[in-house]
This record gives sequence, structure tokens and C-alpha cells, in this order.
Amino acid sequence: MLKTFLTIGAGPGIGFATARQFAKEGYHVALASRNPVRLRKLAERLEAEGLSASVIQLDASDPQAVGRVVADIGHDLEVLHYNAAAFHFDEHGDVVTRPLELETIQSLSSGIQTNVSSALAAIHACLPAMKAKSAGTILLTGGGFGVSPVADFLTLSVGKAGIRAIALALFEPLKQQGIHIGTVTVSRGISPNSKQAEEVAIEFWALHAQQPDYWTVERVYT
Repeated sequence: MLKTFLTIGAGPGIGFATARQFAKEGYHVALASRNPVRLRKLAERLEAEGLSASVIQLDASDPQAVGRVVADIGHDLEVLHYNAAAFHFDEHGDVVTRPLELETIQSLSSGIQTNVSSALAAIHACLPAMKAKSAGTILLTGGGFGVSPVADFLTLSVGKAGIRAIALALFEPLKQQGIHIGTVTVSRGISPNSKQAEEVAIEFWALHAQQPDYWTVERVYT
């Protein structure tokens, strides 16, 4: 059995840093996102360090596709990391605000699916295998907007509140079945390839590495 860590929403920031942290601990890491060129470059960076990585092209706004990818990994999946989130960018690639009046019904629906629905789909798909072996970790990237929402980032605020609610609601029921679900609430902006991204990755590893008697549901990075 291949000890697999899957990150959905694998970008050059938290997603890559966390995957690298787990790869260094002996996991095969599967990187999933929409951009195959960027995915391959991230995997090559890991492979250059002698780490084990593979790529999966996946649109996180499609919950059915997300569920299929997770289910296909099956019993090899030991750690699921849901890191996808819907942001809006300008022509220079910078994140921009998005008040409600600038949204469309389509963008609202897509944002909620990426931020919440696909996270639920991923968890739903991984549970049969994790329950069968009474083991597994589910890690969710949370955000400060989920605790202190902002009107100009409304769908993201709703999404991160949803991520936190999922972790808090499922923590005790899943703990009884040997599965640890937890979230790192990231309360500051994280740049790609940064020291801060590496620090968040360490928070995720610390959450995963907790002994069952000391499992917690949330760590906060400020």
C-alpha cells in the first residue's frame, strides 16, 4: 500500500509547502489542481529533492470530479488536505476584492462549490476507506475570514466559515472512528514560496502528528 498524501488546490504557497513537509516525512504526495503545467513544475521541484510526487488535473469547482479523484485513491489515502479556495485576480495576477454587487449567480455558485461543496465531496469520498481501517487524517485550510468575515471577500468568508464548521461538526464523530479531522485557520496573507507558507505547513504536520488522546480540531496561524 502506498502511503499517500493528497492535496486538492495545490499551488506554490500553502499547498506546495504542506505537500513538501509530508513528502519529507515519507509520504507519496499527490498534487491536484486545474493547471497541469504548474502542477508538473511543483512535482519536479519535489522530485529534485528525491521526494515522491505525482500530479492530478482537477477542477475543484466540480464536486463530482473531486469525489471521483479521492475515491480512486482509495485505501492508499492516509491524509487528505483540502486547500482549494476561490479567489478573484486582476490582469496582473493580484488578488482583488469582490463585493456582492460584482458577483454573478454563476460566480457565486462556482465560489461556494470550490470553497465548501467540493470539500464536503472530498471528505464524503475518503470516509469509506478510512472507516474501514479506522485511521486517516483530514486537513482543511481555514482562514481568518471564516471567523471575522469581510464584505469585499464575501464568498471566501462564507467558504472559510463553512470549512471551520465542517471541522468542528465532524471532529467528535470521526474521532470515535479513528479519523482525525482538523483545520489550520490562517489569519494572514501567505505569499508563494515563503517562510510563512512553510510555517503553515509545520502547523498542518503538528496537527496530523498529534497522538489520538491529544487530538485537537484547530490550530491558528497569525
